[in-house]
Amino acid sequence: MITVTVNSIATVLPSTVSYKATLNTQARSAERNANGKLVREVLPNKWSVKMEWDIKEDVQKYYDLFAYLETLTLINFDVSFPAPDGTYRTAEMYVAPLAAELLNLSQGASGWWDSLSTTFVEV
Repeated sequence: MITVTVNSIATVLPSTVSYKATLNTQARSAERNANGKLVREVLPNKWSVKMEWDIKEDVQKYYDLFAYLETLTLINFDVSFPAPDGTYRTAEMYVAPLAAELLNLSQGASGWWDSLSTTFVEV
């Protein structure tokens, strides 16, 4: 279960068909000293969570989810998500690109939408 909290209002996102939590390590700099040893200045790790939803069954559910995620593109928000260590983590995140797959463009904008995906990235 993934929960998004904006202004103290928590929203549980629908179940995903694909979910990937990534712990991104970061380094500000890395250089070798006179002895040839690599010296790194590391920054705090940051999470990214990639999700995909299958929306073939209920197109209105897709429209509602897309509209909600689109509102998140303008702000940072808190996300509670399952981590690979068996716990739930909470982090302040933003929405990376939203992507949706349309199976049959000849049907127009209301054609056969197949999936919706996005990535939440920790700020």
